Amino acid sequence: MAVGVFSIAAVVQHDIANGAAGSPESVIHATVPGTQIGVLLPGETAYVTLTLTNPHANMKTEVQPISAGDIVIDTLANPADKPYCHDQIELSTVGADPHLPTLAKHEANHPYKMIDAVKLKADTDVRCQGMTYHTTWFVHFKAVR
Repeated sequence: MAVGVFSIAAVVQHDIANGAAGSPESVIHATVPGTQIGVLLPGETAYVTLTLTNPHANMKTEVQPISAGDIVIDTLANPADKPYCHDQIELSTVGADPHLPTLAKHEANHPYKMIDAVKLKADTDVRCQGMTYHTTWFVHFKAVR
């Protein structure tokens, strides 16, 4: 049994907290899709690459700790199996590079790799065969001088 994934890369949502946008005290919360290419068999893990873009137009930004978002199942042979298959996928940031980048003004398309970020549980059965899905991750961007 193999499970396929497809990739997308774009910032989906921004929320600004604590301060004016682009000021040193501002933090922008973004939902970023993960890029994972390949097929997972039960028990296997895969890395995920996030493509990061500085949302602060006039300042550098520090990437703050990243957290797992959601798993979105795109295709599945039997739609009734979506809840089961959704629960068979685990997300983790344990393998993320501990050195979070600082993005320059206007920097775009900065790849950030997380090792073993997606896992298909070892006991996954044939109901999930051929499933495609994508993942989202929460990234916090803090403006810095």
